[in-house]
Amino acid sequence: MDDKIHKIIAELDYGSAYTITYTDSDGEEKCYDLWLDKENTIYRLQTIYLLDGKPEEIGETDGYNKSEITRKLIELSAYDQFDVREWD
Repeated sequence: MDDKIHKIIAELDYGSAYTITYTDSDGEEKCYDLWLDKENTIYRLQTIYLLDGKPEEIGETDGYNKSEITRKLIELSAYDQFDVREWD
């Protein structure tokens, strides 16, 4: 999984953006959007609140440096049904 995460971060550096979904330990589906804010060189992780599995509301956006976002993605990848999809 670490190789996949490092590949995702490398792709973010080239302008890709991703949606991350997983199921937490309470069985609740979680969703985030992930992209690189090139102007500030900060990786942005934005909470997307779901209703019946569909995006309902945009939540807070947190900023991370490269090592922090790597750790965060490794942490999230430990959850069930962890999935990362590139934006079209």
